[in-house]
Amino acid sequence: MKTYLPSRVAIECIDDAVVLSKRYFWPLFRLGLIPFLAYTAVLYASYTWYPPYWGRLLLGLVWYGLYGLVEAANVAVVWDLLHGRELNAGAAWLRVVQRFFTVLFASWIRVCLILAGMIALIAPGLYFLAIYFAVPTVIMTEGLDLGATLRRSRSLALGSMRGILLSIGVAWLIVMIVAYLIPRILTQLGVPFDSPVRVPFSIGWLAAVVPFRSALAVRVYLEIRRRKEAYDLEHLMGSLTDALQPTAALGSIR
Repeated sequence: MKTYLPSRVAIECIDDAVVLSKRYFWPLFRLGLIPFLAYTAVLYASYTWYPPYWGRLLLGLVWYGLYGLVEAANVAVVWDLLHGRELNAGAAWLRVVQRFFTVLFASWIRVCLILAGMIALIAPGLYFLAIYFAVPTVIMTEGLDLGATLRRSRSLALGSMRGILLSIGVAWLIVMIVAYLIPRILTQLGVPFDSPVRVPFSIGWLAAVVPFRSALAVRVYLEIRRRKEAYDLEHLMGSLTDALQPTAALGSIR
C-alpha cells in the first residue's frame, strides 16, 4: 500500500520542525504568553477557593480551548515562515479571531476524541490523534468550516497513518509523558500536592512545546500535500507573489 509519508520522511519532518522551532522559539512562544499567563493566574487563584467539579470541568474546557487558539496562531505564523513571509503576530491573531469558533470547537472535539480513545484503549486515541492531525492547519490555511475541516484532515491522513504516528504521535506521547512526570517529580522534591507552585511548572511545559508541535503539524501537512496533491506545483501556479517556495523557505531557516 502506497504511503505519502514514509518513515524516513516523517523523521526528517521532526528534524525540520526542531530547526524551525529553535530558530523562532521566542517569537512563537510570545504568541501565547499573555493567554497562558492569564490562565495561569486563574488556575493559581483556584487553589485558594477549591472549585467544585463543574468548576474544574469548566477550567479544563477553557484550557483546551485556549491551547487550541494559541496553537492555531502558531500554525498561522509557521505557515507564513515556510512560505518566505515575515513573522507577523498581529496578523496571525487576527486570522485566529476571524476563525474563532471554528478553531475553538474543533479543538474541543479533537481533544475529547483523543482523550476518550486513550481512556478506553490506547489504540483508538492514537487513531484520532492521527486522523485529526491537520485540524488547526486546515482551518488556518484552507479556511474550511468545522465539518469540512474534520473530513479534510481525515482525507489527508489516510495513507500516511504510520508516518503521522511516528512523527506527531511520538512527539505527542513524549509531551504527555513529561507532563505526567512533572507533578510526580515535584512531589518527590517535597512540594505539597495542593501547592499553587505546581501551576507554572505544568503550564510552562505545555506552553513551551507549542512552537515545536505547531511547526511539526504544519511540516507534516505540507509534506503530505506535496506528495499527495503536488502542492508545490499548485503553489507555484496560484501564489506567484510569495517570496519563496515552501522547500526553499525551509532551506533558508537551516
